[in-house]
Amino acid sequence: MRLIDALEDFYLSMEGVYSPNTLKWYRHKLQPLMWSMGDCHIEEITIQMLRAWRADLANKMTTYEDHPTKPTKEGPMSRHTLHGHVRACRRFFKWLEEEELMDHNPAKRLELPAKPKGVRKGIKEKERDLIIEKARTENPRDYAIVLFLADTACRVAGLAGLTLNRLDLDNLRAEVHEKGKGGNNKARLVYFGERTKLAIEEWLRVRPKSRDCPFVFVNIHKKGGVHGLTVSGVYHAIERIAEKVGVKSNWNPHNWRHGSARGMIKKGASLSEVSQILGHSSVTVTGDFYGIFSEEELHESHKTYSWIE
Repeated sequence: MRLIDALEDFYLSMEGVYSPNTLKWYRHKLQPLMWSMGDCHIEEITIQMLRAWRADLANKMTTYEDHPTKPTKEGPMSRHTLHGHVRACRRFFKWLEEEELMDHNPAKRLELPAKPKGVRKGIKEKERDLIIEKARTENPRDYAIVLFLADTACRVAGLAGLTLNRLDLDNLRAEVHEKGKGGNNKARLVYFGERTKLAIEEWLRVRPKSRDCPFVFVNIHKKGGVHGLTVSGVYHAIERIAEKVGVKSNWNPHNWRHGSARGMIKKGASLSEVSQILGHSSVTVTGDFYGIFSEEELHESHKTYSWIE
């Protein structure tokens, strides 16, 4: 079987099982492999060829040459990006072996490059509060949105897709559908407090009525009609508020999730508890993302927990 045909079969195996974004990620990450190997048969590919491909990626001094939106950038590929390319390659060849399309897996011993351990980004409390206060005085929908993000630590897709029948205000919780197999159909409960409940109730009192739109957070379309707010719509709503209060970075919806996770850990929540609140597949994922602290945070923790008075 030729490599190009094997790749198309691999992508087809994910259609309808994984989200479109996951499929798009694999296509992007495996494209350099196809370019490097050319129109060869998969049986011809060896571990030496794959290591040479990885070395070529690591030694490239320009990136984004063929990206549809980003300009070409001088400098080597980041370790995170390289890690993603190699991880996708390993998964592809493992699939070929599982499907019995190859007798052996040449990528089984293809080493993953180490990822740099950096402190996870997240919106700072001061900037979070500036955005929340501005939204409170200007727009009840946006006020409910930013409080919901800050309080629940849910993903933006979960917020955008939240429907009225899955909102349980009496019990301070909601069922959101986020990422996972089946394409954003992984349902889980998220929790919020009284302040967020009051903000949502205030928004629902003025929310445009529509029999055909079941979503909690909506927008009135320019051509008429009420429509559910998209992920992009949530992004732009927060962006507008951030610009008004002078917050220039780390304001995007996913950084609210990061900030919430780090805030809970800082207040004493265990990694296990935070892992379940975030909807992670395992506590290891949570530790890799949020169990890393800056020097300043470690210094403060030492002052608090040192057993020497």
